[in-house]
Amino acid sequence: MESVLGIARELWRNGDRFAALGAARKAVEIAPNDVHAQVVFAAIQRQVGYIDGAARALEAACELEPADPEMLRMLSDVYRRARRAPEALRAAESALEHDPSLESLVSLGYAQLANDALVEAAATFRAALAANGCDARGWLGVARVAGARADWDAASAALECAREIAPTDPDVRYALAIMHLRFGRYAEGYAAYPAIMDTDSDGARYFYHYQGVPRWTGDALNGRRLVIASDQGLGDHIMMARFFAGLPAGTPPVIVETPPTLLALFRHNFPAVCFEEFTHWRPPATWDVHLPITQLPCVNGIANAADISGAPYLCADPRLVDVWRERLSEGGSVRHVGIIWHGNTHNMRDRWRAAPLHFWEPLADLPGIRFHSLQLDADDAEIAAAPFELAPTHRLIGDMHDTAALMSALDAVISVDTSTLHLAGALGRPTWFPNPLVSDYRWRIDGVETPWYHSVRIIRQAAADDWAPVFRTIAGELRAFTSREYPGR
Repeated sequence: MESVLGIARELWRNGDRFAALGAARKAVEIAPNDVHAQVVFAAIQRQVGYIDGAARALEAACELEPADPEMLRMLSDVYRRARRAPEALRAAESALEHDPSLESLVSLGYAQLANDALVEAAATFRAALAANGCDARGWLGVARVAGARADWDAASAALECAREIAPTDPDVRYALAIMHLRFGRYAEGYAAYPAIMDTDSDGARYFYHYQGVPRWTGDALNGRRLVIASDQGLGDHIMMARFFAGLPAGTPPVIVETPPTLLALFRHNFPAVCFEEFTHWRPPATWDVHLPITQLPCVNGIANAADISGAPYLCADPRLVDVWRERLSEGGSVRHVGIIWHGNTHNMRDRWRAAPLHFWEPLADLPGIRFHSLQLDADDAEIAAAPFELAPTHRLIGDMHDTAALMSALDAVISVDTSTLHLAGALGRPTWFPNPLVSDYRWRIDGVETPWYHSVRIIRQAAADDWAPVFRTIAGELRAFTSREYPGR
């Protein structure tokens, strides 16, 4: 078993995540009662996104050693990522019971946050500060609680306290970078953003960094081999595609690691760029320098909103668009609107960004509109429960190029914060974005416009979970838009 586990670690170190996963699974099959094997299996599953499997492996490990506080804290973290908030809380409480340490207090605080117990979470992080006021993790927790309340002044103040204690700590630097970006301070934000590579939570995404491949700073390559490395989700890849045309030309060509579903779309739009399907990292010796894709703004001089072009930069193959227009042709004055109401359900932020379909009821009274589901994982029951007739058009969608062609044939899109929103904005499609009170940093804290996508209109919650006014506003604007009275039409 130890030899198989060693193979799993070596495969992981070499960047072959899924082969490592298979080896770790084999180790568990050989020795199901070996705690170490279960923990390694869980860690690899967590890092490749198999959250449910990671939870099962940690549950098995905790059954074997139920009083191990480190495993209980890991289990709490995985439960939070799986959106199993009550179980995350129980695991964290158990960890604290067995080990009343700062680490256990911080774990409990984040579990309470996941359960929307903001008062309790604030008290727990204050207890962490009382235990050790010189540990930045307590202040980071206080900042998270304030951020969950959209109290940005308090969040900023807590982060400044953390910075005074630990100015070089990557978690502190990254949290400050996100705060700068949230307020549109792009020069400061992108200067500190690379700290994400050294944070506790995101290190698994930065294989080349940890293997010692230097980070590209935007200087002349002079024959060096550069990879633009995959590091975040599909929406981030679409958002960063605006920078592809400016990548250095020459030999050897720059390689852009690309999720399979985006390959056809990117190759259609940037034929001079070399896109490589990304399923696992290549050996570090393959490259001389690398840059995580979400750090392209860091080397492109994005210092303020005026440096960002929100103009459309993607288009679909006209032949595919014509196919979709033929499919949607109904004659008369019918308008076609695509909608998406939640993102990746394993994303911890989906609890806030998702807008369940019953909130969309104000749109039911709009005449002459045919609504189309763009929600790839929507089931029959969900479609049937919509407050208006909703065509299951998502069943006909293939990859992202196909989605782009469909969007180009639609009159408008309404999307929560997921890759569909980025795609609609990159295509320049008229788009409404129902935005939660506490949104992702790139949408800032106020205003109806974003410098990233000129065609996207942001309709913001005024209070947490209060979607009703948002969809009343969207309904009114969509009515004007479809009657050609909307000023952006």
